[in-house]
Amino acid sequence: MVTLGMGGGLAGLAEAGSVEQMAVNVAVMPLSIFVSIVAWMFISAKFYDKPIRFKDTFGLNRGKLTTCLAVGLAGGIVIVLVAPILSILSRVIIQAFGETPQGQKLVTVISEQSQSEGGILFLIFFVLMAVVVAPIGEEILFRGILYPSIKQNGYPKVAAIGTAVLFGLFHVNLLTFLSLTFVGLALIFIYEKTDNLLAPILAHALFNGVNVLLILVTTKYFPEPAMIQ
Repeated sequence: MVTLGMGGGLAGLAEAGSVEQMAVNVAVMPLSIFVSIVAWMFISAKFYDKPIRFKDTFGLNRGKLTTCLAVGLAGGIVIVLVAPILSILSRVIIQAFGETPQGQKLVTVISEQSQSEGGILFLIFFVLMAVVVAPIGEEILFRGILYPSIKQNGYPKVAAIGTAVLFGLFHVNLLTFLSLTFVGLALIFIYEKTDNLLAPILAHALFNGVNVLLILVTTKYFPEPAMIQ
């Protein structure tokens, strides 16, 4: 909460709607997650006789590395192929109700920065956040903490469906809600198959990376071609 508050304060100092404000807003959530994890590990080491190790908590030392990588890669490819279809379906449904679907702000910013002569540093920052930081931070939060916590309390179906829906809502975009809910379910399936958070992190990063690549390659023709989480 402290990190979120500080981030909100910094964002308030930047010009409203500016790329600087967007950079702060994009960075604050994963930063808050990482701060929370560090604090939790510190408390665990301080107050428990046998501190819970980070690797044990998220299963990073379970299963063969090659298997985790293979499942994560294969799952990511399936997500890349299916999610856009659901996004197109969502667009059709939204338009059927007479509304104009709006893409995610981050997609627009990456597209704008890729065309801006002085935007290379911000572009690199946003790409790293989308492809590296966001997958790690969001997988720790959704598949590493929320999902197993609810499941271990005796509600496996609620854990799977609830956290997947929450994952879709987390990105605050009607156009991508259906596709991202599917992505959330797929990442849970990948996590269950491997019992290792590394696999869904890889799948998530692959999905985001492909979408960023699509933005950079097709931005002149399709200003909002994809969805980033």
